[in-house]
Amino acid sequence: MKNSKLYFIATIICMLFAVSFAAGDEFIKKYSRQGSKPKLYYPGIMVGKTYFVAGTGDGTPENSKEDYYTKTIRCISGIQRSLKLADIDLQNIVHTWVMLEDITGMKDMARAWNETFPENPPTRTTIGVANIPGDSQMEITAIAYGDLSERKIIGSEDLAYSLGVRIGTTVYFSGIGSSKPDGSQHDTFEKQSRQAMKNTESALYEAGLGFEHVVWCNIYLDRYENLEIFDNVYSEFVESGNEPARITIFVEEIPDGSHVEITCVATTDIQLRKIVRLQGMNYDSNAMETIASPGVWAGNILYLSGQYGTLHSEGITAADLETQVLQMMQNHKQVLDAAGLGFEDIVSGNVYLRNIDDYGHMNEIYQDYFIANGPGVRTCFQPNHGWTNDTAKVFSSFIMAGNRND
Repeated sequence: MKNSKLYFIATIICMLFAVSFAAGDEFIKKYSRQGSKPKLYYPGIMVGKTYFVAGTGDGTPENSKEDYYTKTIRCISGIQRSLKLADIDLQNIVHTWVMLEDITGMKDMARAWNETFPENPPTRTTIGVANIPGDSQMEITAIAYGDLSERKIIGSEDLAYSLGVRIGTTVYFSGIGSSKPDGSQHDTFEKQSRQAMKNTESALYEAGLGFEHVVWCNIYLDRYENLEIFDNVYSEFVESGNEPARITIFVEEIPDGSHVEITCVATTDIQLRKIVRLQGMNYDSNAMETIASPGVWAGNILYLSGQYGTLHSEGITAADLETQVLQMMQNHKQVLDAAGLGFEDIVSGNVYLRNIDDYGHMNEIYQDYFIANGPGVRTCFQPNHGWTNDTAKVFSSFIMAGNRND
């Protein structure tokens, strides 16, 4: 049972954020297997023709000896149940993330993947993580699209996963590492970072795009001390003041010997791209105050950068989880206010924990933001055991849907 403090917080939140969804029920539909509104996340949400699926674990029984082939089939079956709520199926999946507690299970995972997607496979980003909630040892997050006639595969169609998939004006890209064309790695992380950015640039070019078309960028690093090096290289490719929204996640392991992996979402129509800026932040082309835009619109979809529970004006991170979650959501609210949206407009959330033992407590606090309007879909896990060199316990990023306030 929640204490009176949490009840008071929930009441205030509902008063602040209970705003009707501007785009209307015909634009966004939430699907629940039970037919009731979940407190934490929905199994799936359809926004126009795009269907967002919640992170789906394998649910392997405790002490089970099942291999990652079986775990993958379990995850895919769960995703398929969600898709069928919207009368679509596995062939409609266009974009995926695969999180494994044991990266050595990739070979078994890939075997199940190839059997599931024998042709026109979706994109895929695969990372090794520390902990998945519950009994699961892997989790898959997916995005699907209702009209396959609009789908175009970027890159070779003979691979196990597509380099990119275009649907409408949106292009999703697979996770791209730092391997050179011959499969080898450079001898320094700076060179590896530059190779990863060049590889990403080449993928964008193959789709007829550039970094100026990117709206959301997920950066995966396996060493915290490499962040500054990567940021310096990243700034060589991304125009200052025109950066995509960005999340940087420190994970346990990255496939193929890479120490960095990049996945991004881009729009083919630059006129649909609009940056959400905050007052007081310096966006001059010569300034390096930020390497990520707080949020970037692509049509009526808004992608938010990652936020910690840090009080930005003072650079202070509270010691307790509850205060960090509340401050993290307040940081997101500043961006949403500037965009003319509220928490009720969330369609997909990513929440990352320093310690998976905080999962239950975080959920108690998190659900209070959605009492009035219901949550979106969600993916949650512990990315690594080392985390970062600070006191942060949680951070998150969201994808929103609504009418732009141009």
